[in-house]
Amino acid sequence: MRGHQFSRRMMSLKVFILSLSWTCSHAFTQRHQRSHYHRCASINSEAWTCSLTFTQRHQRLKYHRCASINFEDEYNELSTIRTKNHDNCIIDRRDLLIYGSVLLPAIIDATVAAADDQSSIPDGEKQCNDGRIASESQVPGAYQQLCMGLEQRTFKLQSSGDTITIAQGTNSAGGSSVAGRTGVAVWNSGILLTRLLDEINQASSIFKEKTVLELGCGTGLASIALAKFGSSSVIATDANVEVLGLAKQNFELNNVSSVAKAAELHWGLLDASEYDSIADIVVGSDLTYNSGSWLALSETMATVLRPDGVVLYLTLGHSGFNVQGELGGFLQVAENAGLKVLQEEQIVGQKLTDLLERITSQDEKQVISANGGARAVLLGKKAGKKFR
Repeated sequence: MRGHQFSRRMMSLKVFILSLSWTCSHAFTQRHQRSHYHRCASINSEAWTCSLTFTQRHQRLKYHRCASINFEDEYNELSTIRTKNHDNCIIDRRDLLIYGSVLLPAIIDATVAAADDQSSIPDGEKQCNDGRIASESQVPGAYQQLCMGLEQRTFKLQSSGDTITIAQGTNSAGGSSVAGRTGVAVWNSGILLTRLLDEINQASSIFKEKTVLELGCGTGLASIALAKFGSSSVIATDANVEVLGLAKQNFELNNVSSVAKAAELHWGLLDASEYDSIADIVVGSDLTYNSGSWLALSETMATVLRPDGVVLYLTLGHSGFNVQGELGGFLQVAENAGLKVLQEEQIVGQKLTDLLERITSQDEKQVISANGGARAVLLGKKAGKKFR
């Protein structure tokens, strides 16, 4: 019913716009001035803007792209006519009306189709189709959100222009929850870490030709981004075999298998010694929620990091968490393990808090704030050299 009412409104709009186009065309022919062409172009532009705004509000970008292509094709033909008559600054009103009649209905029809199809998209998918940070709820043994139930999610990298497709395993192997297998889905912290890496990459080449090791890689989102940023080698580690299999699948899906490798790693000095001083950069997110693992995590970071390397760690809270207290406690343990907090401006040129503020929308800030906030920190070895 709603779609039918909308279609009738759009038909009325179509008639109204065509009437405006005719009026503008008639005035142009009478006066033979170029300014009237711009009035016509302005009317067509306003109609296009209206259509574009409506399409965006319904989040069906594929229809917007189709409408955009139609607009460009028809506009190019219209521009050819204008160029042909440039010397006299005159466009035949019949040609203008014909091309306006073809252009505007095509835009409106694409918009109507987007609106009609919108009702078939589940609300959960609408909230997740642009890689946004979504609210979550507590379930037995874990936290969960609607986006985790999708088979795939996509994420756009601003600095490289790449789009990452991530397969999630929440519903695989007969499961329907992330309890006990948290790495099979994309978490808000992983999204925020990837955005932070992307923002840093826009301003510097810090990741290029570097060996990067990710701790608790999960689906492999951040590792894939690092491979796209030009890292020479990315080692994505996790202790869960199911998670590592999913990460490998995502590496293949995004054509980074030649650079990114998934490897099993249990935290602690013994297992970490296999990767002794291998990493220029270590990254990780949401690893410090359990204080019982702080020492093993700190020892692992200090062991795998090169003397002149840097750790970029981000934590994003969940309901009932105190991010400030969590990170503060971990940093004390990390200091005893041989790590120190680095000056952020010397490494990335800005404060990480400023970058986090820039890469989150107002709605996302509210979600983050409701869950205890988010913090990021850079660490290096106490006796280490300056990061190069």
